[in-house]
Amino acid sequence: MRPASVQAFVAEQHAPDATLYLLLDPLADCAADDPLRIEVLRQTLGDDAVTPVHRPDLIHTPSACPALVALATPGTSPSQELLALSALRAHEEMDRHKRYVCGWLSSSAPSQELSAHIVSLGLLPSKQGQVFFPIHEPVRLELLAGTFDKNEGPWWPIRRWFLPTSSGAGSVLVGAPERRTVPGSHTTAVQQDAPLVAALLSGWRRALQLPLAYAPARWSGPTALPPQAAAQAYIHIQQARQLGLSRQDDILTLALHRLMLHPHLHQHTGFRAVIEQAVQGQAPLSQLLVPYNDIALQRAVSDLTYAGAPQ
Repeated sequence: MRPASVQAFVAEQHAPDATLYLLLDPLADCAADDPLRIEVLRQTLGDDAVTPVHRPDLIHTPSACPALVALATPGTSPSQELLALSALRAHEEMDRHKRYVCGWLSSSAPSQELSAHIVSLGLLPSKQGQVFFPIHEPVRLELLAGTFDKNEGPWWPIRRWFLPTSSGAGSVLVGAPERRTVPGSHTTAVQQDAPLVAALLSGWRRALQLPLAYAPARWSGPTALPPQAAAQAYIHIQQARQLGLSRQDDILTLALHRLMLHPHLHQHTGFRAVIEQAVQGQAPLSQLLVPYNDIALQRAVSDLTYAGAPQ
């Protein structure tokens, strides 16, 4: 996420008859004198520029709720300084637990309607009726978008939503009045796993920074993680559970080994036996894998490659 990416979004995706918003989350850290702090932006742009997004789970602490900040109204241009600062902030906090910058939105709807719509996106079906998830958070929004087909989703009246993704780049969600897909129960299940997905993404980034002697499947592309990294992490979590793993540490350990060594590592006979021991509760998977040095791992990957397992 670079200033040029946000500037390109504004130039190419933001309609001149729409309002450009910056979505901020005060639950993330932001210094008192930071020009992006909501109170500072209120002084810079005026009270009317800031619209709270009233989370139903924070009804008694409204100051903790996200805020939509109008950077440009129809016919006006946004501050290039604020665009650059927000892009840099999104890049810097890519691996933080809470992200302050949650995206840039273009819409011609009134700000109150837009605020209510963002809240409604987080109300997902449950056995009790509905449950709320803060889907404005980038990882949660990325996961939510991944449950819909391309160019589908209940985004309207948001015309364009440029969100910072887990890969370190950005993705544009496109809203249209005729495309109002209704989330299903699977969407709720995905959101329930968002904290575990975030933990795996964080561990994945840390692993890529280590000077590992043997990691043939490690990501080496131009971004911090590959495209669709959050969806990929979710799939790995589900597959670990299907193998019988239930402890969070075991799930993360298996996923990271597959992401760094070979996507089908769990199909190797020796490795599968170790997974079964962890499933039976004999010891944590990380402890059971201690005897697997680089030579043993190379042999396992070589066996899979020779057997024709796709990389």
